[in-house]
Amino acid sequence: MTFKCRASALGGLMTRLQNKTTLGKTSKKVVLNAVLLDVFDYRREIDAKMINKGLMLEDDAIKAISLLKAVKLTKNTERKSNDWFSGECDLLTDDSIRDTKCSWSIDSFPWTHDDAVQKVKDGGYDWQGQVYMELWGKKVHYVDFVLLPTPHSLLGYNDDEYEHVDLVNRIPLQKRIRSVKIEYDESLIEQAKERVEMSRDYYNELLKEISS
Repeated sequence: MTFKCRASALGGLMTRLQNKTTLGKTSKKVVLNAVLLDVFDYRREIDAKMINKGLMLEDDAIKAISLLKAVKLTKNTERKSNDWFSGECDLLTDDSIRDTKCSWSIDSFPWTHDDAVQKVKDGGYDWQGQVYMELWGKKVHYVDFVLLPTPHSLLGYNDDEYEHVDLVNRIPLQKRIRSVKIEYDESLIEQAKERVEMSRDYYNELLKEISS
């Protein structure tokens, strides 16, 4: 087996090195997770209401993006890989890739462009987008943050129904979508390839230790 980085994990792998030749703590954790997946087929699942909201409202978010952005979106079901990366993007258009992110609440939605850009960086969605563009041969990737009413089944004791449902519905839909455009950057992809190659010795060490 050869280490390939999943698109969603590349942001973690690209964190600062401990020194020029040594992976940092976060990067090592990404490699360990890859080994656990390859050896035991184990992938850590996050069972959180924030994640569940995104899954439950995925189709509604896609409809909202299609309507407001006037684009025809096709849900992707194919997983692609090359010598360095693997990934399965969410949505395709003729000339771009789009990824929807359902915000949990009004205060977690990025109301300004700067906030949205920061969320993209914090979540590693910029690196994820670079991988998707590399694998699908696209030059543009969009991260679309969408604020939709929270399903009642997800609301807990401390969640205010008015704030999560009624107040959200009062806000015009066009104000509840914030998009960040990411353009393909070959230099970033080359940096990512170098980091993946740098990580392979550590991957092989872990693989030998854990699988033996």
